[in-house]
Amino acid sequence: MTREMERTELIAREGIRDLLGRYTWAGDSGRTSEVADCFTADGVLDLGDHGGVLDGRDAITAELDAVVARAAAAAEAPSPVNHHVSSVFITMADPTTATVRSYFAVHTDQGLDHWGRYRDDVVMDPIDGHWRFARRTVRVTGFAPGSRFEAPS
Repeated sequence: MTREMERTELIAREGIRDLLGRYTWAGDSGRTSEVADCFTADGVLDLGDHGGVLDGRDAITAELDAVVARAAAAAEAPSPVNHHVSSVFITMADPTTATVRSYFAVHTDQGLDHWGRYRDDVVMDPIDGHWRFARRTVRVTGFAPGSRFEAPS
């Protein structure tokens, strides 16, 4: 591997970490259109049993708006939501495509709310150079009792 290839990959990896941060900060602030902008125009957000598969930015925004409203209704007063993403493992397929795996834990003013895993297929946008999700798969593996985010059965 040449020194330039190493530099290019490091820049790509930092761009991918920036994507994870943009998504997390926008989501925790309820800025759903900014979350949707973290996806390609035809990007997919796969929420599995907790929201289904959402195709495209409009569908992603609509579902996340519903989640924000449901969580706000479940809280007695507005409170912070903090996603913590860890153990980020990036596998570069080529300079503009990668797979990312990580864990997440979501905290509210009540403590740990829910947790799980992300699996992401990410691509670099050829127009603006930002990394975006082509597909984000979210698998919640547990909820705390009384979770504000657990969808009603």
